[in-house]
Amino acid sequence: MTPPVRLSLQDIDSIQQHLNDLIEAQDGSISNTPRDMSTNQKTKLANVAHYVTLAIRRMLSDTVPLQDAHKKAIHLFLDDVFEALNNQAARHDDTSSDGRCITPPSPRSVMTFNDLSPTRQQAAKASESFDQLKREARNDLTLTFSTMSSFYIAAASETTASKQKRFERSILNFLDVVEEHQHALAQLFPDLTTVNPTTGECSSNVKDALKHLHKSEITSPDWEQIAYVLLRLPYRNEQPLRADNLGELESHFANQLRRNYRGDAPFRFLQFVLEVNQQRTEQALQAASRTSIPDDDSQSGFDAYLKMTSLVQSSGTGKTRLVLELGKVAPLLYTCLRRKAPDERPSVVDGYPLGDTRLYTYFSRSKISRPTRNSASATAGDAPVADILELSTVSYDLQVAAFVGGWFQTLATELRFLPDSQAKHEYLQKLNDFDGADSTASTRSKFFMDVARAAEDLIWRHHPLDQRGSVPSEVFGPCLDSPALALSEQLQPVRQWLAQDKAETYRSLGTHELPVFVAVDECVELIIHNPARRRAKQSSNDQLESLRRAFNHLLGLESQHKKIASFWLVLLSTSTGAATLIKPKELQGSARALTREVMPIFVGMGFDVLRSEQGPLRSPADVSTLEHVRSYGRPLWSSLHDNSFWEVAQAKLFGKRTIDEASSVVCYNVLASRLALRLVPVHDGDTALFGEQKTLGTQSIDRHMRMLEHVAEDSSSFSINAPSEPVLAVAAALAMLSDSPQLPGISTGQNSTSLAYAKIMKTFTTQSLAALGPHFLKGTGGEFLTRCVMMAACDAVKLPLLRGNLANRASTISRPVEAGAFIHKLAQLDEASQKAITERVDTVCSLVHQRLCADSTANKEDVQAWLNFSHFDELPEVITDISPDYLWYCWKRGVAIQMAHRQPGVDGIIPVFVGQLSSKFVSDATQESQVRSDGDAPGIWSSGAARMAPFDAGAIHECEAARQMTFIAWESKFRKDALVGEDASKDALTGPPLLPAACDASKGELSSQLTKFGLLTVLADLGTEQAFQDTRLQTRAETITTRGKGHQLSRLWIRGISDVKAYPCLDNLKIRKQLLALRTGFTDVRVYEQYNLNPHPLWNAGAKPDEMKPVVEGPSLLSSWPSPAGSSVISLEQVGSHAEPMDQS
Repeated sequence: MTPPVRLSLQDIDSIQQHLNDLIEAQDGSISNTPRDMSTNQKTKLANVAHYVTLAIRRMLSDTVPLQDAHKKAIHLFLDDVFEALNNQAARHDDTSSDGRCITPPSPRSVMTFNDLSPTRQQAAKASESFDQLKREARNDLTLTFSTMSSFYIAAASETTASKQKRFERSILNFLDVVEEHQHALAQLFPDLTTVNPTTGECSSNVKDALKHLHKSEITSPDWEQIAYVLLRLPYRNEQPLRADNLGELESHFANQLRRNYRGDAPFRFLQFVLEVNQQRTEQALQAASRTSIPDDDSQSGFDAYLKMTSLVQSSGTGKTRLVLELGKVAPLLYTCLRRKAPDERPSVVDGYPLGDTRLYTYFSRSKISRPTRNSASATAGDAPVADILELSTVSYDLQVAAFVGGWFQTLATELRFLPDSQAKHEYLQKLNDFDGADSTASTRSKFFMDVARAAEDLIWRHHPLDQRGSVPSEVFGPCLDSPALALSEQLQPVRQWLAQDKAETYRSLGTHELPVFVAVDECVELIIHNPARRRAKQSSNDQLESLRRAFNHLLGLESQHKKIASFWLVLLSTSTGAATLIKPKELQGSARALTREVMPIFVGMGFDVLRSEQGPLRSPADVSTLEHVRSYGRPLWSSLHDNSFWEVAQAKLFGKRTIDEASSVVCYNVLASRLALRLVPVHDGDTALFGEQKTLGTQSIDRHMRMLEHVAEDSSSFSINAPSEPVLAVAAALAMLSDSPQLPGISTGQNSTSLAYAKIMKTFTTQSLAALGPHFLKGTGGEFLTRCVMMAACDAVKLPLLRGNLANRASTISRPVEAGAFIHKLAQLDEASQKAITERVDTVCSLVHQRLCADSTANKEDVQAWLNFSHFDELPEVITDISPDYLWYCWKRGVAIQMAHRQPGVDGIIPVFVGQLSSKFVSDATQESQVRSDGDAPGIWSSGAARMAPFDAGAIHECEAARQMTFIAWESKFRKDALVGEDASKDALTGPPLLPAACDASKGELSSQLTKFGLLTVLADLGTEQAFQDTRLQTRAETITTRGKGHQLSRLWIRGISDVKAYPCLDNLKIRKQLLALRTGFTDVRVYEQYNLNPHPLWNAGAKPDEMKPVVEGPSLLSSWPSPAGSSVISLEQVGSHAEPMDQS
């Protein structure tokens, strides 16, 4: 008898149990006697049952509540189904027995839901919701899975190569569909977002899942099997953007990206773009007015191939942050592509923001599939397979046009459903908000998955048009026109709203509207060559060139439709950005592009932008802390973690984790980070050398952190420099003072033969200079050598102190050194010379002690003269005096100053702080110890007093440390003949006079300077080897009175470089041989180049503005040269003091 109805519709267990009860009530023996069927028959039967229930489920969802007609129809429908099943079973019985008696199997228990494995149970539950998917997704999955299952059975029954190959291909087709509908499936399988369907691991897992399904005694419908296969894919426990356990690091970088922006680079970039736009628009109008036949330029109203700005600069300078800031005042479309292996997830180690993975997959895939039931490739008896389009037959133009068109169309669709302009702008901002939140990441991930799908659809749609091979390509219009117009319609109110909401910014820019910026970060990663495609005829050389073509089409479209937005392309890249984006006109693509003006490149990134966030020093000793050192230079340094800071900094400088001491490019950049080297590739008639210089320059920007200083208007040449950046200088010093070659540790100075210092200098001398060419350092060889020996002297002092891990050694390198120890490494002096130096330094130290510590118990020895420099930088202009506040700024930064090449007097200065490193500065500028104008504040240099409050009576404000600044100057001479005493005693050798400290400026006093001029001048007579005639040594130190205003000049005069008493630091570091070779190279050039000069009409032997004698006009005859008549001529002054008569035979 039928049991009473107790059916619960809440879960499958209750429904299954109710069905079993009904069967048991009819005949208890039926359910315990399963039929003997093959796996294939089980699958077919399960599929039939699934389709039957699916049809009923769809009808129920559409027609609830059911009418009587519906109920009767369902009963009739089920009767028909059962009749069809009976007919199939009867045919099976007739064909399976072959006339033999079949032994009934032994009874076994019914398999219920609880008997399934946990994964099968999860699949069964998930399959109940498959009808939530769109019909397209359901059909695609069903078709490809059915095909894959059929091919699996065929390959399992007969393991031939052809069947195995079809099976493997069917797996790839199925995974392609999974990837295509990955976002939709993630609603049912949340962890599916962490799967990369393109990996070999996925294919292997699909095979294992199919094997399990077909061996199982439990049959299940297709949807349940599909769910089981999806659950068996290789999920990751982390979220997709948290690969390699780097979630914390990613969150850290996300927070850094969201910090308040410092600097004016975005504002200057907008000014740059607006000015370029105005200039090129005016040029087009002028060109149109000069001719009656309009050309492409005049028709587009813009004298260039496209509206574009390339933003090129080295790593960590804030390019991405600048572009994202643009989104605050203008519509911004931003994407980032980063190269990765197919089976790798994005990693923050490769750069941040993380790349839009789906787009890189789009550009790197070799084929795309489109499932169809009527595929022409299906053969008789085979299950239908998906259509496959090999992307080797797709042009770069179509691939890129479809990408841009899909991007525009997807965004236009999303914006269409938002209520107002503000909501639309907020959606744009949300897409570009890398805050590390899962919601934002999923929004961006879903968006670009939709973009990729839309792009693939455009490829399918316009592939036949692409096959015509027309030049120019015909695909841009069909792919771009409609999406661009649709997006313009959505963005126009956003642009108007921004102009009102940011009215002050727009007024400052002098404009009423801004373009729509379309930014492609790491744009070079667009260039992905497929070998087959590379062999095919292409209208573009690569995808990046096709991207320019696409925006050239948009420029033309803008001239045809007045309502279309102005789309401005922004390209930025680091890894190979300079090499790819800085190209002369003749290398920038199509013939049409060659006739247009090259768009200028923007390089003006901010520097030291985070320095203002750094608080004042607590004491002078804090200049060696990581917190202080990293606050200078590019923003990158403040975003790095402390634990791996110096490892990352060195990797950034070297281009990899360890230094290659044999690489001319690496060694150039290591020394450039410390010695202020600047490179300007020069043609000079040598094309090969010019190309080598450009390669070195672009590699230095892309891989070794050099700053791009300027790019010529036609992009034919550029210049790079190494501005003061303490982090890179310390990283370079760590490498030079490390053991060679693998940097396992630091030499203690006891055995320094293995230092990398000598190898780096040798590579630079023998290889780097050859690549840099004869013009590099021309005329500045002596200044460069002097910087080398100054650097070596400071390093030699620190070498024995280096201990511990990399962070400790970096702190030691950043630490100030005593002036006396530094001078000792410059020269071995006799007793008299040493006394002269010591007395000069002691006099200044005593003055500081008297003023600062007269009432203190501090020892006089605690006040010392301290140097703090790890590198050099060059002043761009000549100066007449120098501020002690500026010296304090440079001392804190750890930089010594190379004067401008035209600077009279000295060639450079090293700031010197005189005082106690442990002295304290006030932490709050509002305290009473802050500098006041009345001169009565405690802790300052009082106007009428010879001293100030003692150290232990209270700290001083940091700005007052300027009163304790002076400098050591140096002057380098690079002549074969030694300087004479008169030239070595000039007034200018004292260095520029010091100004009063800023805290005393309002008092108008000049007495607060610690010294009126420099503490000491090092006179480096490097070009000569002539000894002093009146001394036993090659060096001397003395205090003399200059001939001009009677100033006291303390000078350390060092002749030559080969004697061991000159620059003993060179022997400490084992680099004297390298410096001698370097000097010889410079000297060889100068020997003949001094005769290869055109005379200057305003500066020659007969006419000099600083000499009190009549001007001799015109060249004089040489007494050693015969006259035309053969008679001797009168003896006149020689042309130059260095010229010597030629030998006469």
